[in-house]
Amino acid sequence: MFNDLFRNSLPMPVSRHTNHSGFTLVDLMMGATILVVGLVGLIEAVLMGSEMQATARRQTVASQIVSNEIELLRLSDWTTISALPTGTTVMAWNSATSYHVTDVVSSSGTWYRCILGNSNQLPPNATYWTVYNGPIASTGIDSGATFGLFRSVADMPNGLREVTFTVIWIAKPSGSPVSRTYTRIVTAYFGKYGLNLTYRRT
Repeated sequence: MFNDLFRNSLPMPVSRHTNHSGFTLVDLMMGATILVVGLVGLIEAVLMGSEMQATARRQTVASQIVSNEIELLRLSDWTTISALPTGTTVMAWNSATSYHVTDVVSSSGTWYRCILGNSNQLPPNATYWTVYNGPIASTGIDSGATFGLFRSVADMPNGLREVTFTVIWIAKPSGSPVSRTYTRIVTAYFGKYGLNLTYRRT
């Protein structure tokens, strides 16, 4: 009996293989790696979505530019439409347009480049315009892109004129060192007797 009491009073032996709960360094490293990969993927997805929205906005701006030019022609009479020069040209100066620096227009057979933003300032006013021999007329910068507009006119049979507007814009995608060029083409037919048709190519 004494021996039993003595044994019960002794502390229990401690196992040398006690299993402690918690994370090891390897577990922490793996978790951190997975977290970093997930964050990088999320950032890439946000950037991609932002770039797609920017491209959609620029497409909308290009459509608005062309639609405005077509509607102006639809409001014009046949005398004005028949007088449009054939071939590809950039747009002529317009008193109702607000011009920005680097915009290019034609006036009285000469090309001019805008050096100071203005509206209703007829070239060759040296304060706002300088003579320019470039091939493209910029309609200004919008949504992070520089837009240019060409107009091509051709004669068609049966009193029709084919007018094609080409909008070209240059933009640099986010995070890319290389600029990309985009194009939207819209062709409209104007009839001497009031028949107007339009179709689009992107």
